[in-house]
Amino acid sequence: VLALAVTAWFLLGSKGSEEGAEAASAPAAAPAAIYASLGEKFVVTLHEQGRQRYVQTSLSALTRDEVVIEALELHAPLIRARLVALLGEQDFAALRTQAGKLALRERILATLQQVLQAETGSPGVEQVFFTEFVLQ
Repeated sequence: VLALAVTAWFLLGSKGSEEGAEAASAPAAAPAAIYASLGEKFVVTLHEQGRQRYVQTSLSALTRDEVVIEALELHAPLIRARLVALLGEQDFAALRTQAGKLALRERILATLQQVLQAETGSPGVEQVFFTEFVLQ
C-alpha cells in the first residue's frame, strides 16, 4: 500500500509540476481592450454630380493602454482637424459601398496612428470603429 501511495504521489506530483511549468511558460494574456470616443460627431460636406451631400459619423478607437486615452484627449484638436480633412476628400459614391466604408476606416486608422506616432512616439490605437455613419 505504501509503495502504491508513493508511486501515485510521484506520478500525480510530476504531472502537476508539468502543468505548472506549462502555465508559467504560456504567454501573458493581452491587456483588456479600452474604447475611447473620438469626440462629437463629424459632419462634412461632399460634392457629387453638382449636388451637396453630407457625411455624418461618430468614431471610437480601440487601445489597450490608458496613456493612449490621455494622448487622444490631449491631441483631440489635431486629430479632429486631420479627420475632418480626410472625410472631406472622400468620394460620396464610394462611401455607399461596404468596400468604400472599410477603406475609409483603414485610412482613418492610419491617420490616427500617424498623429499619435508623431506626438507620442507610439501608434497606440489598434482599431477604429464607426459608431454612427449617415450619408445624405
